[in-house]
Amino acid sequence: MTGHADCVADNEVVHQLFDLPLTRLSVGVFGDGPPLIIVPATISLIDDWEPLIRYIGRRYRVHFFELPGYGNSEPFAQPFSSQLVAESVGHLADAIGAERFSLLGFSFGGALTMRTLQVHEDRVDRVALLAPFVGHECLRHSRAKLLALRAALFAMRSRHVRHGTADALRSRVGTTALAWFMKTVGKFETSADLSLRLESFTVYSIDALIAQVDEILTVPGESLAGPYRVPCLFGMSVNDPLLDFGVSQRFAEANFPDLTEDHWTMPWHAAPVPYTVEDYEREYHALLEWE
Repeated sequence: MTGHADCVADNEVVHQLFDLPLTRLSVGVFGDGPPLIIVPATISLIDDWEPLIRYIGRRYRVHFFELPGYGNSEPFAQPFSSQLVAESVGHLADAIGAERFSLLGFSFGGALTMRTLQVHEDRVDRVALLAPFVGHECLRHSRAKLLALRAALFAMRSRHVRHGTADALRSRVGTTALAWFMKTVGKFETSADLSLRLESFTVYSIDALIAQVDEILTVPGESLAGPYRVPCLFGMSVNDPLLDFGVSQRFAEANFPDLTEDHWTMPWHAAPVPYTVEDYEREYHALLEWE
């Protein structure tokens, strides 16, 4: 299993493709320290997170991968699941020669990180959970919005609907409509142009998104629970509009005996504009200072 470099400049995030047993992963690599794998949130591409990769790369050798079905990562042959992602993290660690590694997960990537811990905790040195999804109990959606999301999810299970959606996303009207639904009903937050991002979606991307939304709406916190022995940094805004801070904090405190907490006050789950390295220096310095 080898990685193939697309660019090699020392001061740039290097894009590599790793042929793994379950998928071919597109990975952004930066830094020269001990290995750290960033487990991404839904619809996250390397370019979206390059400033974070470069910032964390001051201390670690960072590997940020695009989830199978998104960007340049190939979809799983099987239906997408968090368990397959956890197995693939271990395969990626093997491919980069990392007997041990650290993990960082944001939002839905927090759930994927804990799935990874359930499989590979004996290889993990430390973990950072930033505004983590810790089960459907932490969602701050109204009953009406949850019903609308479940109805949309039920409709999207139809093969004809999924293919029709993929066709619709080739038009600006289609992408605008789905972006509105994701933002207004799903409370989806991103600094990327969501309509533009959706235009690049394939049927495989839609399948992956449906599977992720299904897990978000149905997975209980108890299925992600530890306890975990690995040291953990929990960072989250007390004003997060998408996930309940108290629920997430109580989960972290109950499942990570060796816990460090960093609380913020920003009024968003994901920044509405792209963060710079300087922004991370100002607000996320605990990621590099934490011992």
